[in-house]
Amino acid sequence: MNCFPFVSIVLLVSLLGSSRCFDLFDEDSLRLTHQFDEDFDNWRKNFQNFGDPFIEGDGSNVGIVWPFSNDHHEPHSREATDLVYEAGPQEATGRNPELSVVGLERDREPLEPDVEVLPGYGSTNDDKRRPSVRPLKPVAQPVDQSNIFQHHFNTFFNTPETSFFAGAFPGFGFFDLNVNKPWWKGENVCVEREEQEENDDDGDDNREIAVDGGNFQSFGVVNLNFESCSEQQNKHVCTSFKNHNGRKRTVKVTRQCCHGYARPRNGPPNAHCEKLDLYPIAETIERLGAKEFLSTLNKSGLEAILNKDLTLFVVPDSAYTKFTEQMWENNLVAFDPAMRAKRQVDISGMTARDLVLAHAVNGSYHIEDVSNEQLLKTELANTNIRINIFPRGPSDNSFEHPYRYTANCAPLVKLNRVAEKGIVHVADRVLLPVRNNIMQIIRSRDDMTVLRTILEKTGLDKKLEEVGDDKHYTFFAPNDDAFLKLDKDIRRKLKAGNGCASNILKNHILDITFCSLAAVHGAKTTTYNLLSEKLEFEYVAMGKTETGDMSTKKSPTLRINGVATVQETDLMGTNGVVHVIDTVLSTNSGMPVSNTLSSRNLTIFKQLIDDAGLEDEFDSMSNKTFFIPSDKAFEQSEAGQYWIQQLKENPGSLKDNSLLKEFLEYHVGEPLIKTSDLQEDMINSASGHKLRINLYTTNPVFSNVLNRATVNCARLMHFDDETCGSVVHEIDKVLETPKLNVFEALRSNPEYSMFVSMIEKANLTELLSAMNESFTVFVPKNDVFKEVNEWYDEVSENMEDLDNVIRSHIVPSVICCAGIVQSDWPFIRTTETINQQRLKLNRNRRPQIQNAGVTKCDIVTKNGIVHEINDVINTQKRQHTEAQGFPSFNRPLTFWF
Repeated sequence: MNCFPFVSIVLLVSLLGSSRCFDLFDEDSLRLTHQFDEDFDNWRKNFQNFGDPFIEGDGSNVGIVWPFSNDHHEPHSREATDLVYEAGPQEATGRNPELSVVGLERDREPLEPDVEVLPGYGSTNDDKRRPSVRPLKPVAQPVDQSNIFQHHFNTFFNTPETSFFAGAFPGFGFFDLNVNKPWWKGENVCVEREEQEENDDDGDDNREIAVDGGNFQSFGVVNLNFESCSEQQNKHVCTSFKNHNGRKRTVKVTRQCCHGYARPRNGPPNAHCEKLDLYPIAETIERLGAKEFLSTLNKSGLEAILNKDLTLFVVPDSAYTKFTEQMWENNLVAFDPAMRAKRQVDISGMTARDLVLAHAVNGSYHIEDVSNEQLLKTELANTNIRINIFPRGPSDNSFEHPYRYTANCAPLVKLNRVAEKGIVHVADRVLLPVRNNIMQIIRSRDDMTVLRTILEKTGLDKKLEEVGDDKHYTFFAPNDDAFLKLDKDIRRKLKAGNGCASNILKNHILDITFCSLAAVHGAKTTTYNLLSEKLEFEYVAMGKTETGDMSTKKSPTLRINGVATVQETDLMGTNGVVHVIDTVLSTNSGMPVSNTLSSRNLTIFKQLIDDAGLEDEFDSMSNKTFFIPSDKAFEQSEAGQYWIQQLKENPGSLKDNSLLKEFLEYHVGEPLIKTSDLQEDMINSASGHKLRINLYTTNPVFSNVLNRATVNCARLMHFDDETCGSVVHEIDKVLETPKLNVFEALRSNPEYSMFVSMIEKANLTELLSAMNESFTVFVPKNDVFKEVNEWYDEVSENMEDLDNVIRSHIVPSVICCAGIVQSDWPFIRTTETINQQRLKLNRNRRPQIQNAGVTKCDIVTKNGIVHEINDVINTQKRQHTEAQGFPSFNRPLTFWF
């Protein structure tokens, strides 16, 4: 008896989950049914959980992405154009979203057209740096759930020799996988196979393999086999790699719809290749509305090229007519005089024949087969067409292609029109032959004389002359009128190539080709320049124009960073594109320090630099840290008031004033140090004297997080303003070069004479004069000791008590007043003296040290700091314990800003 029908029905019912029919079968049949159902369910669960690439959603509604599903094999990646659009948070609100066009670091190799993905795994973009071969992003299509048996039960169910369904149910189509087999295994698919084989040079079969940091020796046969596949709309590519004992073999199999066949773009996910209605290429051009272009081709005697396998970029009649109207009648020699003055492109000697050949490329190129920045060699000698790919904006509902394409920055409005021989793409304007590089374009223009001078002075002209497959730049070129808007001193320095002229120009250069099409109407688009600084693009309405009695809105104008208007777009060069702008794009890292001082309203210090004749010298400084006092700081210090008086009463005396130069240079540290890199240390100044950096915390809980910095006890109030190769920190005090050590500073003030007498009696003079030490000394004035004169005399006669009292007023580290903040229980801050006494630090109206208040802060010396206090520090009760979490100021801490 033939049992195939019985078993077939059992399996069928099991798969369909029809439990109502289970009573029709005996116990063995039910066991078979349940076993198969359990096995299949386990397989399904395992497959669903086999790595994150297969799981979609939050898990509540799990969708499986199959190894060959289009969900993971679209034609281009987010990296396809070196640009990535990311919708900002405004998108959900209905307001204009912000799009980020990210230059993905410095590797700018042309993209490969296919995704290389291991079977069953989706491609990822975890590596932020682009590999030399980069995947292209897939087109999102619905998951083809019908392929569930196709990929995993193909042999069991569908092999003609073994299929029991074929015998049980002739003509039964439930498992007829011919219906659901992949399109690239169907009809009208052409196959191309490439093989490459190589051997290891040493021929050694032994392999050393690293496992968990260690090595072990394997002496057996080593086999390594894997396969990666990618899928596009009309192409499927699988690359297999096999390594058998050092013999490496790579096989690449490309399956694609044969010429004249294509898969319907909006059809089902597994739609097969269907025959197209093909016409001769000439008729195809006519049908695309490019009759004028075709007429020029025929008149030029180029009909023969239409018999070749050709890719043509044709121009619609309206755009072609507009172009020819700008030319002289009966020839294609030059633009009208106004256009020729700007010399957008040199077309002298170009004929109609040349123009047509500049639109023709040998070979058939589907747009999906071309990578971003790829150069297609045209039929006109020494000219290329550069292809660029850009994402669509969030409001773009055109889904015929997931990306926007340009040829020489001209938008391609119709793509992949296949003819009987060749392919036609439609550009929205004439593609003029490109023979000049970016620098040659700038040199040819009469309105870029200043820019040309600066480029040559800085040496950037050499960069903009580089030509090659991997050389592609975008230059937002300011015209002469743009430079006239700058301050005359800045313009003079730029023309001389001084300061950071190079940085200012690099702020205008991208190392990708950024066509005007990359910017999206109704959204903000961003990308990054050679300085890694962000440029923001937005189309804005620039007002209205009056036409008689009618008002018409102007077309939107492209703006950069809200300040510069793009006046001319898409001037193509052999190594990129030029856009003409009307304003120089400012950058903090490109402006000299004098410009930063003006922008920060640090007017007194800047005026002193100008009157001293040091502006050029300061502007040319590089790798420096400027500590600039505010105008208020000048007004509140004796030294500052002196220089203010000189500015008002005797400015002529400041010219070449050596004292003023030393004063100014003492505010310049070496090298460049941002707040994130500050450490407690002595640094050099431009005057040759030392500056003392100290760091403190103001947080009562996280006492190891230092968030306050001082230089010579002047607090940094505003910091990290970048200038030309340097950085500016604003401080709240004027810096004066210390001339004395701690003991000399104490002895120089008569009001400290009684304390000095005690130091001398205690033989601590040498200690406080040591230049390799850093002290903080709390000194009571003579008035304080006179109030306790009897105690003073008594202590002065007892050497042990005298030594203890003096040492209790000395801390072996620098504690500026800015570092003393409010300290309440249980967060008590303390510091330790040189005789191991604990002193409490606090601040109410004024800083407090134990029982004494500070009446005069921060007398800076060569080897420390002096604070004047209003009482003798009481240390009879020693503070042995340190508040938990609040270390002594002597303890090293980390500094975060």
